[in-house]
Amino acid sequence: MNNEKYVTLEQLEPLLSQDGYMCYGHGTGRSGNSLEVVDKIFKRGLRTKDNSLYYTTIGLGIPTPSMKKNYAELGLPEPTIKSLKNTLDNWLHLDSKKIIIVRFPEKYINMNSDHCDYDGERYGAFYIDEKDSKGKITYYVNPKFILGCYDIEKQLVRLNDRYEKVLSNRTIKELEIRYKKVLEKTKERLSRNSFPFFTSNIVEDKENVTNKR
Repeated sequence: MNNEKYVTLEQLEPLLSQDGYMCYGHGTGRSGNSLEVVDKIFKRGLRTKDNSLYYTTIGLGIPTPSMKKNYAELGLPEPTIKSLKNTLDNWLHLDSKKIIIVRFPEKYINMNSDHCDYDGERYGAFYIDEKDSKGKITYYVNPKFILGCYDIEKQLVRLNDRYEKVLSNRTIKELEIRYKKVLEKTKERLSRNSFPFFTSNIVEDKENVTNKR
């Protein structure tokens, strides 16, 4: 593509370490390492395995300013861009040479969910639903939350021009609607397993989202 834009990991550090966001990497090895595969993901979204991000993503550990303070207080070495680059360059999943980077605002991650992202329960606010002729639903991470793709051979990140660094009002409204839906999924699942304390907290969380609008 003629409008490709590449930046270094160092240039992206302010975004990767910003408070209030979580970043994850997802290799393209299963689909291949071509530019065409990346183009498709940037345009259509990132398909989740078994409707979950849990199985194929790795957290990209660049500490936020508040985390750096905690590392210092505990006397621990903090993750750096160099350590992140080492993780990306040695991606363990299917010899991936291109790593998709997604970036989610934490406030819309359903932390009450099943940790395996059961049926898109944890990160569902960021998904697009696609239903086939048989009614099967497949989830894709919305391109608005795909920051770019790290190219191991180029040692650069190709930016996704559909990514929203600053969320539009429309996107925020969509997030709030989808976030309420994933909270309902969690509430229903926990109700089936008789966890009334947790379900009451989820209802309160849902109401807080509504009141902030």
